[in-house]
Amino acid sequence: MANQDLVVAIDGSGSVQQSGFDILKKFAETVVSRYQTKYYGRKQAKIGICQFGNGEIMADGKTITPAINVQPLTFDKSAVLDAVKGLAFKKGFTNMAQAFATAEDMFTQKSRRSAQQAVLVISDGKPSFSFETTGQVEQLDDKSIMRYFVVVSDQGMNSNSMAQIKSWASQPWSTNVVHVPGLDQLDGDIQMWAQQAVTKFCPQAYSPGQREKFEHSNELQKVYSGGWCRSINRWRWHGWIKGRGKARRRCKAKAVALGRQVFLITTNRWHRSWTACWTGNMAVSPTQYDQWFQDKANPECSAGWYNSVYYDM
Repeated sequence: MANQDLVVAIDGSGSVQQSGFDILKKFAETVVSRYQTKYYGRKQAKIGICQFGNGEIMADGKTITPAINVQPLTFDKSAVLDAVKGLAFKKGFTNMAQAFATAEDMFTQKSRRSAQQAVLVISDGKPSFSFETTGQVEQLDDKSIMRYFVVVSDQGMNSNSMAQIKSWASQPWSTNVVHVPGLDQLDGDIQMWAQQAVTKFCPQAYSPGQREKFEHSNELQKVYSGGWCRSINRWRWHGWIKGRGKARRRCKAKAVALGRQVFLITTNRWHRSWTACWTGNMAVSPTQYDQWFQDKANPECSAGWYNSVYYDM
């Protein structure tokens, strides 16, 4: 649920074969499905799809066909999943340099200044034109664009091709490369490998099960990030508390003592270790609480939401 703009670049080159390409597509679909493009009522991850492996030399004898911008960056996860499902096997050579160039164009067209920019390459790790690819990687590095790799190959981590991939990944490569030892292994446990990739590559990966366990045991839940429900028209301030976790516990205690069901914690924009506590007068029915618990993307508020970046309800 990170504030991230992510281009997923999928290898459709001839070296993966049709059956292997189908497995890579299934894996990419699984990874995308685990991302939340919206959470706590706020837009978070923007995702686009790029396909490479369509490489061939054009009529001038010098130019390589560009990678394909299949789905520009969007918050519409359904459109992204449809784009992955619709990918066709291209059977060309692995024009990874063009994949990075196309991804850079996709960021220029649709990315947000406030978001981390990242490219996730899913490939069999047999790239062509290493010199050109290194040049494109350097361009991405100059713009602080992260490079993640999922390499599906029976070649060991110390092979020449993997050494090249390690040099292209954002450093340290050990946190930005997932090596799957073959297509059969990937196909045998796609969910596990997808979880490993998302956990490594998403800056704020988390477990929904752990979130639910925490909220149940602490009898509270975060509802909205960067604002509050306009149904609350009276607030009471309870001062500054050092430490966000401590502030959350103390603010809840203040609300309980006053018979209130809603509170805000406010980050001090100059001293981020300090957090303010406010309690509000909104009555929350069990139905409303359950809706908030079940739907973190689109929490309901009949009066609409007031947005202010430093406040969490």
